[in-house]
Amino acid sequence: MDPHTDPGIDPRTASPTENDLAVLRPHGLQGMLATVPYLLGFHPRDSLVAVLFDDRTVVVTLRLDSDDLSADPGGVEAFLRHQLDRLGATGVLLIAYTDEPAPDVAEALAGLSLGLEATALVDPAGPEVLDAIHVASGRYRSVTCGDASCCPPGGFDYADVLSDPAAAEAVVHGLPAWSDREDLRSMVLPADEDEADDFHDALVRALPGVRRLEGREAAEEMDRMLTRIETTGADPDSDELGRLVALAGRPEARDVATLRIERRTAGLWSRVWAAAARRSSGLAAAAPLGLTGVAAWARGDGALVCICLEEAERVFPEHGLVALLRNVVEHGLHPDEWHRMRGQSLARFGPLGPASAADRGRGEGQAVG
Repeated sequence: MDPHTDPGIDPRTASPTENDLAVLRPHGLQGMLATVPYLLGFHPRDSLVAVLFDDRTVVVTLRLDSDDLSADPGGVEAFLRHQLDRLGATGVLLIAYTDEPAPDVAEALAGLSLGLEATALVDPAGPEVLDAIHVASGRYRSVTCGDASCCPPGGFDYADVLSDPAAAEAVVHGLPAWSDREDLRSMVLPADEDEADDFHDALVRALPGVRRLEGREAAEEMDRMLTRIETTGADPDSDELGRLVALAGRPEARDVATLRIERRTAGLWSRVWAAAARRSSGLAAAAPLGLTGVAAWARGDGALVCICLEEAERVFPEHGLVALLRNVVEHGLHPDEWHRMRGQSLARFGPLGPASAADRGRGEGQAVG
């Protein structure tokens, strides 16, 4: 396959609003580069991005700091080999992003490509390196192609990537691409002080009553609140968010919230729990961050999963949802894995989760998160 001209790569990622997968069909390398920010959820900077394929379908998109590539190329290569083997990928596209020309990054990228290609020479069934691209100073070029008729030394204008139809197609599918990773982080970081004050007052009012609830009562109240939000589609106000976060501090209620997350509603719950996370602080932020992360996982938004994990680890590293998200990130778990786990829990316990079985002695200590 000629990676510079191939018209048939199909990146797929979970749609935030529909049960089926959104299918994007970029044409050629330029179209693939246009799709990458929407696979990540933000426009990468100072990054090494590896897009892993199974035939023409994206398996997973990985991001590392470009400094890691130049400082520890052997470690990066070993990491990517492990991911390629574990996921059974048949191909990988490597892209390094730097603001300015960075000869050390370009050299390390070329070496990484050659190292991975050497494996394919030994093992014909091994993954193919589709290309290795360096994006810098508004230009992009292959670091491995020496054919000037195909890849001129000065590269190509990256503005053409930004205006490629593949980017518009991703927007139509509702896939976000924040300007950079820190902008994406703003989804869950503390925001408006007045909103936070109103929320804090509501949380303080709600906590005593929530603490007096029996486990099943807490689960049932969470179920009622989530049903009302899901039915109306309206964003909860500060009073409702305060009570939701108070309830989410109870494992029985938190399981109900976790099991509510599926492909059709993942976008809604990502928005709701991110709004709660922005208003929360300290230990209270752990549950909404974790629930935002699970919703992001369910819709294939790996970048937001990582950010939720980073923020939640700061406040409560032992939290059950933190452990779940850590496992997702460390093993690169596909969204399908969440839907499989969710289906098993629903079949075993029902929509109220383990709380529905606690009165029969078989739900104890079996919290989803």
